[in-house]
Amino acid sequence: MKPERVVIAYFSPTGGTKKVAQALKDGLEAALTTAPTTAPTTALPALSTQAPVIKAQGLNIKLGARSSAPSAALTLRPTIPATTPDTPDPSAKPTPVTTVNCLTVKSRHKDLALGPRDLFVLVYPVYFGRMPWALQQWPALHGHGASALVVSVYGNRAIEDGERESMALLKEHGFKVVGAIEAIAEHSQERTLAQGRPDAQDAHDFKTMAAHIIATLTQGELPEYAFDVTTALKAPGKAPAVPRILERAQCDDCGRCARLCPMQIIDPQTLEVPEEKAALCMGCRACMACCKLQCRGFPQPILAAIAARMSQIKAANPERKPNVLKLSSEQAAAPHSAPTT
Repeated sequence: MKPERVVIAYFSPTGGTKKVAQALKDGLEAALTTAPTTAPTTALPALSTQAPVIKAQGLNIKLGARSSAPSAALTLRPTIPATTPDTPDPSAKPTPVTTVNCLTVKSRHKDLALGPRDLFVLVYPVYFGRMPWALQQWPALHGHGASALVVSVYGNRAIEDGERESMALLKEHGFKVVGAIEAIAEHSQERTLAQGRPDAQDAHDFKTMAAHIIATLTQGELPEYAFDVTTALKAPGKAPAVPRILERAQCDDCGRCARLCPMQIIDPQTLEVPEEKAALCMGCRACMACCKLQCRGFPQPILAAIAARMSQIKAANPERKPNVLKLSSEQAAAPHSAPTT
């Protein structure tokens, strides 16, 4: 079933996740423009999965590996006469694709309700192998049976438990999770790790993924994605330090850092994080990224320690990792039972 509405919610403290969300939005809008309203009456042939640019591995469709050859794409090649009922109606109202910034506490208290004929896409960064815990505070999100995809954005290391944690979150809010994407963006703590991503190749990948998602949805209702609901999640990571104002005289007290903190733990008067709230800091760097005067950050010894740790991570992950699309319709027998309702 072609979705009647698509909503892309993104949590992007430093901008990389927003770029992924925008690329997916562009791809989905293009795919929805050409998608038929109903499933084609003519059987579709198999999708093209030419290696090495696109390589099926188990449950995954992997995209984005470097290749000297032109990029392959998942393409639908149905032989359908131009006069069939499946041809897109140029007079039909286009499916709206909207984006929602869910970074702040205030934004997550604005009503966001979807329905069973909608598609919801959650795009978020992975922190220490987990979903940002700020997203656990989202009381105004209501799925009402809408299909959903989770997009785990990471800086070329690993997503670990972020994906299944975000799937569980959406299930709790009444969504039917039908798939997931692993996407790469420049690391927020070490800009030379996955530097410049998402890039042109990534944009091509996301456009290809979007076309495949919409084509698959148009064929019929997708089953719920099976994911592990029994294994305990890894322990939450701890931010190496809490960003603070380095030069108080340089600060103009604009308050942007307090307003944009996803956990709302920055005191709006002092613009510092009280000691009793320091453990709530995710290390997302939203307060640093939004500071126009760049006076918020870490002391030099802490920066040196972070750099040393990131150097180890970069050395262990030198290769360009691919973007990955996984849909429930393409899952083999799952190693873990699907979550029960």
